Amino acid sequence: MAQVRPMRADARRNRERLLAAAVEAFAAQGEGASLDDIAKRAGVGSGTLYRHFPTRRALLEAVYADRIDALAARAGD
Repeated sequence: MAQVRPMRADARRNRERLLAAAVEAFAAQGEGASLDDIAKRAGVGSGTLYRHFPTRRALLEAVYADRIDALAARAGD
């Protein structure tokens, strides 16, 4: 069985920046927002975006999960 290693700090930062950029882009342009534009907004290359989120659906699901986690954390406070 493959061992899962923790994400490197720079990879974690890139993922967080991609999620923040995706939230902005989807809010402004809808779910059809350009993935290349999201990568540019995040300050990363499109390869980095696809390494973290291989499909548009994977990115959308991550955005929704991140928002739900944030709401749940606020509800617990």
